[in-house]
Amino acid sequence: MTTLHKERYEQLVVDVLTKGGLSQEQAEAAAEVMGYADQRGIESHGLILLKTYIERIKQKIIVGNPAYKWDLHLPNVAVLDGASGMGHFMGKIAMEEAIKKAKEHTIGLVFVKNTSHYGASGYYTELAAKHGMIGFSTTNTFPLMAPTGGAERVLGNNPISFSVPRENENPIILDIATSVVAAGKLLVAESKNETIPEGWAIDKNGQPTTDPHAGYLGGGSLLPMASHKGYGLALVMDVLAGVLAGSGYGTKVGHSTIGYVMMAINVNHIMPEQEFYARVEDLTGMVQSSRKAVGTEKIYLPGELEYVKQADREENGFKLSEKLYAEIEYLAEELGLDVAQYFR
Repeated sequence: MTTLHKERYEQLVVDVLTKGGLSQEQAEAAAEVMGYADQRGIESHGLILLKTYIERIKQKIIVGNPAYKWDLHLPNVAVLDGASGMGHFMGKIAMEEAIKKAKEHTIGLVFVKNTSHYGASGYYTELAAKHGMIGFSTTNTFPLMAPTGGAERVLGNNPISFSVPRENENPIILDIATSVVAAGKLLVAESKNETIPEGWAIDKNGQPTTDPHAGYLGGGSLLPMASHKGYGLALVMDVLAGVLAGSGYGTKVGHSTIGYVMMAINVNHIMPEQEFYARVEDLTGMVQSSRKAVGTEKIYLPGELEYVKQADREENGFKLSEKLYAEIEYLAEELGLDVAQYFR
């Protein structure tokens, strides 16, 4: 009863979001990106956020039919005003536009402003990799993280993602938050009644905590990865996605004033595609054939373990915790949907 397979997963998300007031095209994009996250084991960006999205649609923080528009449209640069629309939809439009520009002008760079949470960054950069391009994306977020030496939220845990295409292999996908972990991991831990490791977060008083509620929903702050390094990266990503994009930044970021950057680099315009692929394989071969530490059987490339998990979940489905299933069941019934139809 608690296993969802891909098609029914996406149908559940689309039905809930459209019943909640979101347009069909926005709901379909959200279902695709959320499904990508849960299939890859990035559960902090999947179904666990469905209730939050519905609440934000009801509050009109996310607009059901946004009047989004292009504020700037140059040959290889554009700025999209998302008009408080669903982030997954705006992110997909933006990366598709970056890819289109890169096909003609080598590099496509698109900024997005005034929109909402877009989910897993790797989804968007993988779109570029599927076109034989290197993809890059960052977004700022509602303040979640204290700077190094600070005791309150002032920056988002602004993620960074790159995807590198490979020939006849899954792309290399780096998708990291600039905090030690994403906020959603604290939500997942709380939903499972688990503690979190010390070093992930501080409580509202600036003290270390192992309580996921105290570290996030209870007013605490996430901590930057690698101390000042993560803090510095988060700040620079905020300059790109917030300041330069014309969106909110720092403590001025709200749930509908988030900004993104999407970039695609057309490898074939810089060197022959086959030469690039051969050089990538040479590099990854060096890495994976290097001497292993004691107890290590294999050195994985960024994103490789997530593809392993995806293959398993495509075959066997995505399993929900009892708490998440109960939440989805309640949410669906509140919107007039029979949740059982999705779990058959």
